Amino acid sequence: MPLRLLCTLLLATSAVFAADEVLTDKSSSAKVLALYQKILAGAQKSPPAPGGIICIGSSHMQYWKSVQADLAPLTVHNYGVGGSRMTQAAELFVDNLVIPFKPRAVILYEGSNDINAGTKPETVLENFRKLYGKLHAALPQARLYVLGVVPSPGKRFEKIADLRKTNELLAKECATQPWMKFIDVTEPLIGADGKPKEELFKPGDIHMLPAGYAVWKSVIAPVIVPAEKPFEHAQ
Repeated sequence: MPLRLLCTLLLATSAVFAADEVLTDKSSSAKVLALYQKILAGAQKSPPAPGGIICIGSSHMQYWKSVQADLAPLTVHNYGVGGSRMTQAAELFVDNLVIPFKPRAVILYEGSNDINAGTKPETVLENFRKLYGKLHAALPQARLYVLGVVPSPGKRFEKIADLRKTNELLAKECATQPWMKFIDVTEPLIGADGKPKEELFKPGDIHMLPAGYAVWKSVIAPVIVPAEKPFEHAQ
């Protein structure tokens, strides 16, 4: 992507971020965009080999530090950007952090910040369609794994109905294409009392503890590892 066009997109995106809450280490919208640029620069400086698996998404993805071990022996690169929404994933991440590196598969986590900011589930779906449309047009053989929205405790959980509606729409959309797969990581994080399991989340925070990511592993690995292992090192 030409530098001038990228800068234009970044400036346009900043207006969207400005309306969002502080989501990552009390960072401003400018810091969120700076994080994206830093991750992009690092990926361009040391690009992943074609044929791997690339993770994109917001802070729940960014903080999945154990992803390589959790999905071993797969080759996985995590380019999560805290504070992002499905809009940024569709307008920036898929174009710049995915397509140029020609992965065989993509793992996507977005939706938390969209729902928290009042975005309608239908709008999240529209942006998701833009994202996977670009991905499939550029890399028709690539597979896309979509993770359900994390049910964070606190005020965010007050929007659980919209969260579940978003999951429902994403799951139905993924079911329309054989190369897309929705993975429900939402319900395993909710206890028998219908609330997020406190022991899985940082106290007073929306983000998960390692125990939460252990739950992710228990749900995600059995789906992705068997599906992707036959393609490892086959590119």
